[in-house]
Amino acid sequence: MNFVLAILPILIVLIGMLLFSRSGTFMSVVGWVLSIIVAVTYFKTPINVALGASVMGVVKALGITLAVVFTMFLIFLMRETGALQRIIQYVKGIAKTKEEQALFIGMGFGSLATALGMVTPAMFPPVFLMLGFSPIAAIGISVLCYDPLTSFALFSIPITLPAKVAWGPFGIRPPGVPNLEEFIWNFTHKITVFLPVVSVCFALLMLYTIEGKDSVKKHWKQALVAGLVLSLTSYVIAAFRILPVEVIGIASGFVTMVAVYFMFSKNRKEKAEEHRWDADLVQSMFPLILLVVFSMVVNIPTIKKYLANVLGRSEVITIIANKKTDLNIFANVWFWILVTCVLSIPILRPTPEQLRNTFKTWLQRIWGPFIAYSLFFAVAFVMAWSAMEVANGKLVPGPHFADYNMDRIIGVTLAKIFGDLYPFLSPFLGLFGAFVGGSETASNVLFAKIQFEATKMTVGAQAFMWIYAAHAVGGGIASAITPSKITNAAATIGVKGEEEAKLLKVVIFPVLVMCVFVGIMVMALV
Repeated sequence: MNFVLAILPILIVLIGMLLFSRSGTFMSVVGWVLSIIVAVTYFKTPINVALGASVMGVVKALGITLAVVFTMFLIFLMRETGALQRIIQYVKGIAKTKEEQALFIGMGFGSLATALGMVTPAMFPPVFLMLGFSPIAAIGISVLCYDPLTSFALFSIPITLPAKVAWGPFGIRPPGVPNLEEFIWNFTHKITVFLPVVSVCFALLMLYTIEGKDSVKKHWKQALVAGLVLSLTSYVIAAFRILPVEVIGIASGFVTMVAVYFMFSKNRKEKAEEHRWDADLVQSMFPLILLVVFSMVVNIPTIKKYLANVLGRSEVITIIANKKTDLNIFANVWFWILVTCVLSIPILRPTPEQLRNTFKTWLQRIWGPFIAYSLFFAVAFVMAWSAMEVANGKLVPGPHFADYNMDRIIGVTLAKIFGDLYPFLSPFLGLFGAFVGGSETASNVLFAKIQFEATKMTVGAQAFMWIYAAHAVGGGIASAITPSKITNAAATIGVKGEEEAKLLKVVIFPVLVMCVFVGIMVMALV
């Protein structure tokens, strides 16, 4: 009963979206309310802790929600001023067929953009729609291209941040891992071992969203090459530590774009004149160029550290008891997307009517993604803080924490059920965690200690790094079915629940199959 009630909020979200075609926004509200009810009434969580966890989730989600909100404004502004149309014409000149466009933009530029901190579910749907893709394909590829590399988004924060938390506050010390730096590199390298299978599956799934099996039959070889180039580039860089962990996704995405370009070179000989640079194209691409520059500069470690300390303690807020969070406004990518929006207005020179239309569309469509991301993060923290209480001004595990913490119940129950087969299950737990929190980073942080304890109970602590890597990969795979990302992508082109449900039905089985592949691989490796 404990296990069933612990996973009930997520089951309800899935059922609502899959069977009743309700939007991710609506189901995020349902899931959050239900998580509060079960946490307070059954899992011995004081109401102030449950509400504090919800606030913490919303605040922690700001890095994503605000990036999404301002990215949507930028895309709507570019569309109204005609900049997006000019970029589309350029893309058509270098990528002729839909399949080539999916692999060039999705596998290549999508991975690069995601590594730079851009939010592809917010940026790409209008682009694919204008390229002639169906709404389902436009949403699908935009969501899928967020994570063919699973963990190398946003300068590899899904790897580095959880590693620092696991090594620091959680005190996790896997055998043979002497320090934090080695933890990060070990974690990174093991993640890349799974990517040749996962990245190829993502490439094939992108093709499938276009015209189903026909697209896959025609271009499976190109998808295979794109997936292998993307994944093996990251593997080689990680194995030999050629570049910093933070830029592996950028390098891999760029190499993949080049590979796809040359694979399809015969398709564009007669179109050479269509992909020349001119002043209008440069002006149209200015917002994207500026965003790339800002993303790269701001994430230089010394600059990022300086920006994070500009406002000092004034941007540190207390949520509940001793739980505080630093907003790090100037060091966050959303702030620089906002700056890009402001600077793009005088460059793109919208008319008053175009600017009014931009704001009108923006204000109509931002609320769904904002609510969905915020509340799915809130659910993740309610589950993580369940059975905790405030004592002497600190949030601490309550007397019933071991038996009533929702995350612990899920992890320990699965470990007991599967025993030595637990490694096979680890990517599914990562999938579950990211589905709840809307983020692989959240999943990797919230389940690190659970995975470590469950691993020690089953196959031994020496296997933890492989199991944690498989968990991270599963969390990355979850991007394809995360309701908050699907809702975000749907909102940018003005479609809602029915299209979201259709996409979820298309991708959920392949996503589970990918996790099966990862589970088999980790079983063989440990």
